[in-house]
This record gives sequence, C-alpha cells and structure tokens, in this order.
Amino acid sequence: MKYVIPLIATITVLIILVDITSYNYLYSSSNNMEKKLETIEQNIKNEKWMNAKTNADDLEKTWGKVSNKWAILIEHREIDDIDMSLSKLKSFIDTKDKDLSLSELKTLKELYSHIPSNEKLTFENIL
Repeated sequence: MKYVIPLIATITVLIILVDITSYNYLYSSSNNMEKKLETIEQNIKNEKWMNAKTNADDLEKTWGKVSNKWAILIEHREIDDIDMSLSKLKSFIDTKDKDLSLSELKTLKELYSHIPSNEKLTFENIL
C-alpha cells in the first residue's frame, strides 16, 4: 500500500510531461506550417503562380514528414481534412484560381491553428 501513492504520483507526472511535450511539438510544427502558408498566400496575392506551386510542393513534403508524427498524437480525421485541403489548394494553384486558392489557404490555416489548442491539457479538453 505504501507504494501505491508514489506510483500514482509518478504516473500522473509522466502523463503530464508527455502531454506538455506533445503539445509543444504540435504547436511548433503547426507554426512552421502556418509560416509556409503565409509565403504561399503572398505568392498567390502577387500572382506568382510558379513560386506558389513550388512552396505548396515544399509544404506537402514537410507535411508528409510531420503527419506521421501527428498521427500518433491526434485524431486521423483531422489529418485527413488537412490532406484533402492541401490537395485542393494545390489544384487551385495549378489552375491559377486566386479566389479559391485563398479560400482553401484560409481553411488550411484554420486546420493547422486549431489542432494544438484542441490537444492542450485543459480542464475543458479533458471533459
């Protein structure tokens, strides 16, 4: 019985540390993706379609590496949503559709930004 309380405390601390570490990773990689989206947005607004396509390809490669790690930490539905939105963005860039590209870009920004806040250890997220 005297080992139960320290064991529970140790497990609780480990869970909190893992959650903090995973949140920090999600937050930093999400910010990295958002910076890439900002660059793509500027390219689209300035109608530099080749640069936008190159940067979108770069974003897709980076996302391919990050999504494998995110799959361990978040729901797969959210990863699928990002994959679909990224595919649409690339298609709109290929067709040089400024309005739809910017719209899909905004969707991607929202998807990337809300995931860390959904995974943050808060009382609201626990319940």
